[in-house]
Amino acid sequence: MDNISKELHIFLINLGDNPKLVSHQVEHYVEHLLHLLPTLHEQRLISFYGLFGNTRLTLRQLAEALNETDALTAEKIACDLRRLAITPEWQMLKNLIKTK
Repeated sequence: MDNISKELHIFLINLGDNPKLVSHQVEHYVEHLLHLLPTLHEQRLISFYGLFGNTRLTLRQLAEALNETDALTAEKIACDLRRLAITPEWQMLKNLIKTK
């Protein structure tokens, strides 16, 4: 995972661990950010990070559910994070989070 994606990764871990960490508005923006991905990719991230009240799945559990290897699932998660981390939407959201 590169440095650009790492910040988003850490934010999503924290959001999955403690959804009350952010306002309802920020959570709504995160939903819209994830909607930039195809549905399967979006659901993969929601499951991996345990977002929006979903149970967090381990990499192994997620890979098994998708009938993939752990390495392939990890690679796809990293790719999706990178894809989102470079969007103007994430940059705006990141600035909003930092000002709160």
